[in-house]
Amino acid sequence: MIKCNACGAAFGELATRTVFLDEIQVCHWSDNLPELEIQSAQVLGDFCCKSCASSALDRYLSKIGAIATWADVRPIETCAICAKDFSTERPHRTLTLSEETGPETGSEMLYRGYPARFCPDCTPRVGTAIGESWSQS
Repeated sequence: MIKCNACGAAFGELATRTVFLDEIQVCHWSDNLPELEIQSAQVLGDFCCKSCASSALDRYLSKIGAIATWADVRPIETCAICAKDFSTERPHRTLTLSEETGPETGSEMLYRGYPARFCPDCTPRVGTAIGESWSQS
């Protein structure tokens, strides 16, 4: 079990919500990493919810006299199949666009974002339609 860096509540690894602070003081949940320059980001810690992350962030930034804003990443998403809202803290599938770069040996995948997420109810349909090669968050 992981403990929230703010309130101390224990939560499972599937619910881990690591928060990063980028160079212009914008906060990002870990599932927003494809849009974030990792080298310029600072890990603030693991938090059980956005409220705990916000309070910890406010304390951290008040020490250095800065103000932060949140990136437009919601812990609630809309399923690309049934259009119902669901919590991304539950296991679900994401469609990730990626691009392979570099030589054949030692090539790396560059992830370009999440154009679609699928709720737990539609996950079996997604797996059947495209095989099991999609990422499960």
